Amino acid sequence: MSARSVGSCGEKGGPRTIHKDNTHPGIKTALRRWILKEFSAPSVLDIYGGYGLMWQLVWSKHANDYTASTGEALSWLGAQNALQYNVFDIDPYSSPYEALQIVAEKATGDRIGIVCTDGCLRRQAHMRGRLPKILQQCCNWDWHDKALMAAIYYQYPRFLRFALVRVMKGWEIEALVVKYGKGFGKSSTVYFAAIMKRQAGARKTEQIKGNS
Repeated sequence: MSARSVGSCGEKGGPRTIHKDNTHPGIKTALRRWILKEFSAPSVLDIYGGYGLMWQLVWSKHANDYTASTGEALSWLGAQNALQYNVFDIDPYSSPYEALQIVAEKATGDRIGIVCTDGCLRRQAHMRGRLPKILQQCCNWDWHDKALMAAIYYQYPRFLRFALVRVMKGWEIEALVVKYGKGFGKSSTVYFAAIMKRQAGARKTEQIKGNS
């Protein structure tokens, strides 16, 4: 997982995230380039910080539009009436699922790309730790169930698919790519990218991006 600290404003006037130890930049870059191939005019929302290494290597060169959240990420997301972006970069220290739920509720498009770092699900399954409430509630998973936690660890892609469609209600998976971290103590962190399509008849947010 990246060690990150927030410094002064970036070159574009937004918050600058300084990546002191950006783990697996090759995997992260490859997933973002895969997402870029699916959108002719990618409009990117970087939810956890911004203007860091992925902005330097990918978004600054290929994004049609780039916005970074400010302040506490989930509070910023919750304050938006609608999210008129088609690519969502979600790179938290732990769980991306809380942000994914808000994106699902407020995204205005019918087809979006998500690229995430998941330092939570497989790690907690490996350590037999407590799953976040959002996964317990949306997926009806009991973290006390040792057999379930072992299955999540060894069959992560299967359980990720289940979690995505439960957390992102009204959306379905068109395509999914999963990459595991490498190295001692890092294999429980997972990086994934997905193309999500709105299900027929699902409610669509119509407000304008950024209004609160």
